[in-house]
Amino acid sequence: MPSILFCQPILDRHPCAQQWLLVLASLGRAPATLDAYARALAHYLRYCETIQLSPQTANLDQMALYIRELLPGQSAAVANSTLHQRLTAIRLWYDHLVFLGICEQNPLPRGQYSPQRSLTSHSGFSRGLVARLIKLPVVPNDEDWLRIVAVASRASLRDRLMLALAYYGALRRAEVVALQLEDLDVAHRLMTLRAETTKSRRSRIVCYSPAVAPMLLEHLRHLRAAGWRSGALFRSDSDRNRGQPLTRWTWSKTVAGWASVAELKAFSTHSLRHLRLTHLARAGWKLHELTAYAGHSDPRTTLIYLHLSGVDLASRMAQSVAVQDARLVSALFRCSEEP
Repeated sequence: MPSILFCQPILDRHPCAQQWLLVLASLGRAPATLDAYARALAHYLRYCETIQLSPQTANLDQMALYIRELLPGQSAAVANSTLHQRLTAIRLWYDHLVFLGICEQNPLPRGQYSPQRSLTSHSGFSRGLVARLIKLPVVPNDEDWLRIVAVASRASLRDRLMLALAYYGALRRAEVVALQLEDLDVAHRLMTLRAETTKSRRSRIVCYSPAVAPMLLEHLRHLRAAGWRSGALFRSDSDRNRGQPLTRWTWSKTVAGWASVAELKAFSTHSLRHLRLTHLARAGWKLHELTAYAGHSDPRTTLIYLHLSGVDLASRMAQSVAVQDARLVSALFRCSEEP
């Protein structure tokens, strides 16, 4: 992948790092995960080279200095989520070095140092070294959603179908491009997401609206006419890669182009997933139903969409403090209602 190729020179100078990534690849880690780990590790290794530090001899003090360089207010500051992603990759790599006997202990412990406790085996670390900021996903409002749909309506049948199926199934970008003809149950309007294509490595079944079925059948007829009766559902139309399965990078660029025309900076392929799950929550879906449909391993992740929907908040407020709220409105606005 492009990012790994960009990181290759620095990784070549550190065989232990390259070996670790090869082990993860052999264990079947997702390409996106390998890409993220490679970039994170390459950034850390460049930092070590800059300050002439051997990564194998790094200690907690030096790791703290590295983290400080990435915190807000610094020239090399990164987003909180990016910082945690980098620290996770570095920590796992050091775990690998400890396993191989190259390092005695991991210099990047899991938690925050507490002076009252022993540092011998990192038992004094009970909280995260860096506070994790939990932000709600950006969900388009109805007006923004209609703007995206209006722009996408001028796209090819393939791209319009990808948008529709990604929204209906609350699909991640890797899941929508991995759909195959064999994954469709046209009779019941179902899509099976194979375990190897999902983030949680758990297969699940999602559905699509009957309204889009005629367009999907037309797309299937085009594929059969081109000689494709199995394999990828969405294929490239370019002269260079004609007939090849569409990549997630291409899909991301397509959606980014729509967002640019619609003047929506925060809209991405994942926005379709956020939007669908929020809509389902507003429609009254229960937590366990949303968790299964989204393919979340932890129901706590799904709770975000119940919160975004506002349904639970509105109903609880109406049930618990309706009388007090009515009194407040009466006291605040009764003067303006009087003649």
